[in-house]
Amino acid sequence: MAGSGGSSKRTSVRSSADAARRAEADELPWAGQRPGPNEHMPAGFSVSGLRGLIWSLFLALAFWCLAIVFYISLQQDPNRVLYALMAALLALLWTGNFSLRLSRFRGRPH
Repeated sequence: MAGSGGSSKRTSVRSSADAARRAEADELPWAGQRPGPNEHMPAGFSVSGLRGLIWSLFLALAFWCLAIVFYISLQQDPNRVLYALMAALLALLWTGNFSLRLSRFRGRPH
């Protein structure tokens, strides 16, 4: 009988924590809707506009440079091609991201 008392206490603590999270989510300005032009988006959302365009360009160039540096400077490492290919793959992904953002920024359909 002692075990059943502990589980009900655990259940009540869990349900009260869930209720607190739901109440907190209902108070958020972006709960279930997109924020207006004067409201800030939460940190987890993607960056759009010029800032996102610049970041994707920066990351694409950084990964291209990293791929070149890995291939050229790691002459003694037998895995240098693997490292360079992984960096090049990330560079290709960010280059594609940049091209999509650039076409969207210019107003063209992607």
